Amino acid sequence: MRKFTIILLCLGLWACNSSEKEQKQVVEEEVSPFVFKDDIEKLEYTDYVLDNKAESDIESWDKFKELEGIILQLKAGDVSYFQGTSKAIETLSKEVLEGIPEVVNTPSIQARFLSLETKMLKLQSVLSLRNIPKPEQLQNVKETLIAYSNLNLQINKKYEKDSQNIEKP
Repeated sequence: MRKFTIILLCLGLWACNSSEKEQKQVVEEEVSPFVFKDDIEKLEYTDYVLDNKAESDIESWDKFKELEGIILQLKAGDVSYFQGTSKAIETLSKEVLEGIPEVVNTPSIQARFLSLETKMLKLQSVLSLRNIPKPEQLQNVKETLIAYSNLNLQINKKYEKDSQNIEKP
């Protein structure tokens, strides 16, 4: 009986050793391509600019000018601001909302700022990941540009509404 147990043990060890060795598969991670100016210029969206009256009223609003510069860099294909940490975006958004002039301080404009902040944070998170395909990156760039354009449109609409003199009967 003892010989039988030793033989079974040896056969078991031999069987374990002769099993096929698993080959490890190497999975290549797709490295995200960079977004270029040519790609951004091909994006189709309606780009609204500020009205002259709105432009003159918010001329002293420095943080809005800084935001405008960041968006212009994004349109030029420079996404370096969005490849950093989200802390910079959150700080800028907070400073923009704190320094908003009274003439444009309405709930609808504040909501557009929050929407823009959300799109900018989403773009930052997409661009910081390496395996996001280029079409998805471009879609997020487009959403950010549309959110900024909608902010400008809302500011223009505020001035348009204020310029209408409607008398109540």
